[in-house]
Amino acid sequence: MDTKFPRNMCFAKKHNKKGLKKMQASNPNAMSARAEAIKALRKPKEVKSKIPKGGSHKLSRLAYIIHPKLGKCARAHIAKCLRLCWLKSKAKAQTEVQAAPPPAQAQALAPKGAQPPTKAPE
Repeated sequence: MDTKFPRNMCFAKKHNKKGLKKMQASNPNAMSARAEAIKALRKPKEVKSKIPKGGSHKLSRLAYIIHPKLGKCARAHIAKCLRLCWLKSKAKAQTEVQAAPPPAQAQALAPKGAQPPTKAPE
């Protein structure tokens, strides 16, 4: 087998296609048939869901979340915010527990003769 055979085949295919295209261009019937075939192959455009502008903020936010393409990003963003808020609140609760001394230690830290604070009568 010739070593250049596959390369020659590609060359021949390309040039055969060029010749075919020239023939189709010269033949008006073939051109119209080709145009019809292209139209048949082309998919009809999908109706895009529109995000309402103005009006209720809540409704527009919901429409944004429901949107097929934009909603994916919005849902990911919301989930990320929720994760971050949960971690922050968890860390804050831990620091509050560590910072607040137990009641026995609070009395020990108070100066002698000081009375514990009482609620004012309403």
